[in-house]
Amino acid sequence: MAVKTAISLNESLFEKVETLTQELNISRSRLFAIAVQEFIERHETRRMLAAINEAYDGFPDEEEQATLREMKEHHRKYMRDEPW
Repeated sequence: MAVKTAISLNESLFEKVETLTQELNISRSRLFAIAVQEFIERHETRRMLAAINEAYDGFPDEEEQATLREMKEHHRKYMRDEPW
């Protein structure tokens, strides 16, 4: 279901919209729908990236770094002991 809305644009932006709709052979409504959808997707991506960055902030902590060092040493020993 489509919902109608009214927006106000400054004249120079409106002219750019008109030019682009003619170039793309689409309606103004379609252009605005595409633009808003892309804007929402970028916003959601930024929000998700911020959440991921927050979750990994300070990673790895001291305990995790110690575990990683132990794992590396274990792998080194394993590789030295492996008959090639």
